[in-house]
Amino acid sequence: MRIAIFAGPHGSGKTALLLHTLTHMRQAGFKAGVFKIDPFESSDKEVFQSRGFDAKCHVAGDVCPDHEAMVVLAEAYQWALDQELNVLAVESGGLCHRCSPFLKRTLAVCVVNGLSNLSTPDKMRTVVEDADVVALMRAEMISPAERQVFLSRLKAINPRARVLHANGLTGEGTHLVANAILDRQDIRLLDVEFLRAVLPTGYCHYCQGIGSGHA
Repeated sequence: MRIAIFAGPHGSGKTALLLHTLTHMRQAGFKAGVFKIDPFESSDKEVFQSRGFDAKCHVAGDVCPDHEAMVVLAEAYQWALDQELNVLAVESGGLCHRCSPFLKRTLAVCVVNGLSNLSTPDKMRTVVEDADVVALMRAEMISPAERQVFLSRLKAINPRARVLHANGLTGEGTHLVANAILDRQDIRLLDVEFLRAVLPTGYCHYCQGIGSGHA
């Protein structure tokens, strides 16, 4: 199974990017599904299902979704096996971005909103610098000069990543993300998988969650 983890702030365009990316995967003959981790219930599951994709939403509650993703990845993988998926996309929208939910052996995709502040790449540095692919969304809505500054800042933080801009409405550029998934090897998650980044040494309530039992 090919596994890709999509991470980025809420409202950055992850769901729109995934809808187009998984459509490309289906056209290539793959059965793809999404395991989405959100702090609250949303209608995104129905959005994916209306397009014919298997989807499951996990509510993180008062725990940061990126932190929760590290706890429930085994559940996501088992769900994908039960659905007989060829491609599993895990979507996680973090809160403080002091850690990333990326595993060393899976494709890591960071999604950034081009309409956000130009300092955003630095504010979410941990997620950007651990990504294999950085997708700049809504880049068509900013000037070429601003887009170039955004892309150069992303590249400066992570020079080895493939930095691209994608359009969540038209799907332009999303085939490049699909190709990145196609280029990966099938893997089977082990009982112990290594993260690309260590968790913060000090936990805030975003990360740990009040009364969550994740102490």
